[in-house]
Amino acid sequence: MLDVLTIGDIKLDTFIMIPGASVMCGLKERDCKLCLDYGAKIPIEHSTSEIAGSAPNVAVGIARMGNKSAIISVMGADVTHALAIDFLKKNGVETRYIAAKEGRNSSYAAVLSFRGESTQLAVLGSVDYRLPSPPPKTAWMHLGELGDGYERLYRDVIGAVRKGGVQVCFNPGQVQLKERKKDLFTMIAASEVLFVNRVEAIELLAISPSTAMPTILTKLYALGADDVVITDGANGAYAYDGKTAYFVPAFPGKRVEATGAGDAFVTGYLGALLHKKSANEALRWASVNAASVIGTVGPTAGLLTDKAIIGRLAKKPAYKTKML
Repeated sequence: MLDVLTIGDIKLDTFIMIPGASVMCGLKERDCKLCLDYGAKIPIEHSTSEIAGSAPNVAVGIARMGNKSAIISVMGADVTHALAIDFLKKNGVETRYIAAKEGRNSSYAAVLSFRGESTQLAVLGSVDYRLPSPPPKTAWMHLGELGDGYERLYRDVIGAVRKGGVQVCFNPGQVQLKERKKDLFTMIAASEVLFVNRVEAIELLAISPSTAMPTILTKLYALGADDVVITDGANGAYAYDGKTAYFVPAFPGKRVEATGAGDAFVTGYLGALLHKKSANEALRWASVNAASVIGTVGPTAGLLTDKAIIGRLAKKPAYKTKML
């Protein structure tokens, strides 16, 4: 019996640390653009390549907390597949559900890192993911970023939920948020926990960016998930179960590179629930885990064990959540 089954793309990310660039912003932060000299040779500080993606990031994080995790994914029969299998096995993740197909290229991305923020140039293939029949026995399924062809998978997962015995942790990606298909909203309504950041919440709800957070939480909860969680970067994070809304500030730490912070937050939250913690405490676990990942390069190096999270919280007794 698995604790968490994650489903999604596995890719090879090359992280490129850029010392010299500029950022141009509009009145809204989301309108900022990373600017490089056109036609120039740009020196870099260093680069490194790692296996990444929402599914492997969460699976590795869950395994690191002492729980059983596995991934359903489809990759090319290439070097990236071999690297991924080796990496995941070394990190305690079950890999039997990862398929390698001839004639297909695995997903990859170049991640440009500047001043602690990342800009990704990604190639994501179209994959018609399906649950095996019968699906692996698991307490939770995690759905993160997916490319085109996600609709039938959503229907498979909803069918598994209706049969009982499995809960869904849902963190929709940009493809789903942009398309806003009926399948997205049906999947949200079938989820135990919905994770989005503030910008994604506004996009999903089609509301003004100036909308107050209590209103955003209420409208998001009305979509049908049992609990909704909204991250807001350095401003902290929020959770709402239809009765009580909680806020947690960002856990203090050095910001090196932000890739994987959202997945680390999801992992910390879900790991806390697996350790029988309350949603209130899960927010603190999530924030600690995200802060640790932001303090390193890449999405998995900073993922913490359950004992490490508890230890860091013990050193910060004043770090608490509060009710809105």
